[in-house]
Amino acid sequence: MFSGKLEKAQIALEKGFSGISAAVITFIMLLTAADVFLRYVFNSPLPGAYTLCEMMMLGAVYPAVAYVQQQKGHVRVDVVIDRLKGSPRISFELGTLLLALVAFAAMCWQSGLLAWGAWVSGDYDMGEIHYPFWPAKMVMTIGLGLLCLRLITDIKDHFFQLRNSGRHWILWLIVSILPLLAFSIFLGQVTPGQVDPITIGWVMLVAMVVVLFMGLPIAFGLLFIGIIGYWVLAGPARTLSVLGIIPYDKVANYTLSVIPLFILMGHLAYQAGFATSMYNTCQKWFGHLPGSMAQATVVGGAAFGAACGAGVASCATLSKICIPIMRQHGIDDKMAVGCVGGVGGLAALIPPSIMMVIFAMITYQSAAKLLIAGVIPGLVCAACFMVLIYVMVKLNPKLAPPLKIKFTWKERFISLKDSWGVGILGFTIIGGILTGVFTPTEAGGLGAAGAFFLGLITRRLTFKNFMEAVMDTTKTTAMIFLIIATALVLCNFLAISRLPAVSSDFITSLDVPRVVILTGVVILYIIAGCFMDMTSFMFLTMPIIFPAMMKLGYDPLWFGVIIVVLCELALITPPFGMNLFILRAMVPELTMGEIIQGSFPFMITYALAVVILSIFPWLATWLPSLM
Repeated sequence: MFSGKLEKAQIALEKGFSGISAAVITFIMLLTAADVFLRYVFNSPLPGAYTLCEMMMLGAVYPAVAYVQQQKGHVRVDVVIDRLKGSPRISFELGTLLLALVAFAAMCWQSGLLAWGAWVSGDYDMGEIHYPFWPAKMVMTIGLGLLCLRLITDIKDHFFQLRNSGRHWILWLIVSILPLLAFSIFLGQVTPGQVDPITIGWVMLVAMVVVLFMGLPIAFGLLFIGIIGYWVLAGPARTLSVLGIIPYDKVANYTLSVIPLFILMGHLAYQAGFATSMYNTCQKWFGHLPGSMAQATVVGGAAFGAACGAGVASCATLSKICIPIMRQHGIDDKMAVGCVGGVGGLAALIPPSIMMVIFAMITYQSAAKLLIAGVIPGLVCAACFMVLIYVMVKLNPKLAPPLKIKFTWKERFISLKDSWGVGILGFTIIGGILTGVFTPTEAGGLGAAGAFFLGLITRRLTFKNFMEAVMDTTKTTAMIFLIIATALVLCNFLAISRLPAVSSDFITSLDVPRVVILTGVVILYIIAGCFMDMTSFMFLTMPIIFPAMMKLGYDPLWFGVIIVVLCELALITPPFGMNLFILRAMVPELTMGEIIQGSFPFMITYALAVVILSIFPWLATWLPSLM
């Protein structure tokens, strides 16, 4: 009974701290919007807003990471683990939890030392307002400590499950300990600084693939392998130093605060009903075309992408709104799910695109130019989808009966007033960034605040809906940023291993046309998209691939667009495209095979878009050239 009370208290504590993250994200939104408003209206920006926003990012991320683990929200590769049952599965999961606990305990310990050091020394920011550093670092330490406590609880639960799973449970317990034991022996056998860095780089990459396919959440695996590799090459002192610095510096980043702001804007736009209104407007304007409501879904999905920023979130939203209406109008089920899955991915390309921001961070490119570079390619992809639906319906009219309801031009123009919310948000973001009026982060703050106030003005946003939007944003933000922080630990290790530089030199030295190398990269991303989260895969591959592409003379903005289009394709690529699972949950009467069959034409269309962008690279580079 006492154990049950402790567990309930722990759950309540984790939920409470996730609420703190939600409050912080809301504050960042209001702070950013207020700073921009005061700057341009009264020429009086808020002093210290930039630095405060950076520090608040730690509170937006780390207090919620334990709650995300409790909710099983950290992304992992399920290729192997989902095929195991009983003791083998419990054993694998227990083994991965042990690896994660070691890694995050080290990070928590080091962040705690940094927080204590900042407290003792009285360290503070040298900007307009002298903010002390220790509160932000302490928040990070507490959040990581809660995550370690959650991992310990999960380890305990898995141990008891294993003990009750059968008479051979001790054997499976030994199996679960073997990965941690193997890595410990490995560290004991090598002398830091006296091994070939390139060899260690390749060994660690192989080890990372193994632990990820064991079912270790991607963020956890990136951190653990990064620690082991860095330890071997640089020794324990430098490794521990990195574990304290990177999780702080890379999360306390003003530019990256655009990510939770874009996510929040998308959730608020949905909760306020703007997506539904946009879809209804598109129905009146485009429902008469061959494909009827499927065509309206393409246009409405592209428009909603300008207020969302995440392909998975867009697919989840569109599946709730569009699939029921398409089915009511007789659209073939497989065509309906394929359309939503494909169109949902456009949010990863059309600004505000979170994937573009992450690519910019990895490759040190301009986030503003990359966001604008996605505008025309996003419209090209949408146009290709409309042509695809047109051809499919012409070949098989049974896929989409003509819309029975006819709308007058008066009705169409009147419907525009219901879509003004999304229109304002999209115009604010794209127009503001393109003209240089404000940065992507400022655009995110204004967009999120705009969606919030528009929801209040129209009385579409209730307190309950607002809380749902903020909590969903919190969970997604914590998941993404934990991947970013841990991936950068791994990237730091890869940098000192010299593997990216050597691999880049090898690629560029190949005596083949550069288009062959580009084709190889495209194929690699298509294959990886079948099995992995593409955010993580970008962190793993771009340090190697991007320098090689630049040496071959490819434009960085164009290449970024190509990679993001491939990431969109990965969302509907079987067997593990995330949008496929969202669609499966929304239409449970369809088998996964039927959903994949419906998505296949849209997969081909994304591949065609890559070809079009390769032939006409100016589609991606023209708008940024105007900035």
